Amino acid sequence: MISRAALLTSAVLIAATLAVAQQEAERQPLQPGVAAPDFTATTLEGVPLRLEQWDGKVVVLNYFITWYRDAADHLDMMEDLQTTYSRDGMRLLSISLDEGAKGLEQVRELVREKEIAHPIVVDSKQKIAEVYGVRALPAIFVIGRDGKVAYYHEGYTEGDERRLSTAVAAALGVECLSPEPEQGEQAVEAEEPEEPVCDCFRQDEQ
Repeated sequence: MISRAALLTSAVLIAATLAVAQQEAERQPLQPGVAAPDFTATTLEGVPLRLEQWDGKVVVLNYFITWYRDAADHLDMMEDLQTTYSRDGMRLLSISLDEGAKGLEQVRELVREKEIAHPIVVDSKQKIAEVYGVRALPAIFVIGRDGKVAYYHEGYTEGDERRLSTAVAAALGVECLSPEPEQGEQAVEAEEPEEPVCDCFRQDEQ
């Protein structure tokens, strides 16, 4: 026979789980025109980094998780973006939501494997993600020179390179340097359904 204490414990755990799920469901990402909140984080190399230190720059915040199926390709895309626009005043920060020691090692391994050069921090407690209302991954915020969100995108599909490049170039006030897709590529892209985004952030939900 189940004791009253055991039933009470189960009820508390269920309530806590439902509360967390509801909190995540209610998250709404910051929209264009909203001031981007400042935060402080530490990179994988142990360097303190504060968003405010990039005042006057166009900043791209890229939220990701290593076990999302397109994580490697997505990080490659972001690295290319940094290479293309850094001289024009763009700064890129990727923020991993991987959890625990295992998650940290997975991030380090992916960074080594893909030879990622831009700064990366791990937000395992989702403190930064919560402030920005991240509800699905990958999630990208482009912050203009005025410190306000200029563009937001979630998910990763074919054609994102061009869309993101266009948004960054507009924020920088420069010409978009991403090549137009070939006519055949546009047709294929139009026929392919958009890939669903990863909206489960917990390591044990893989």
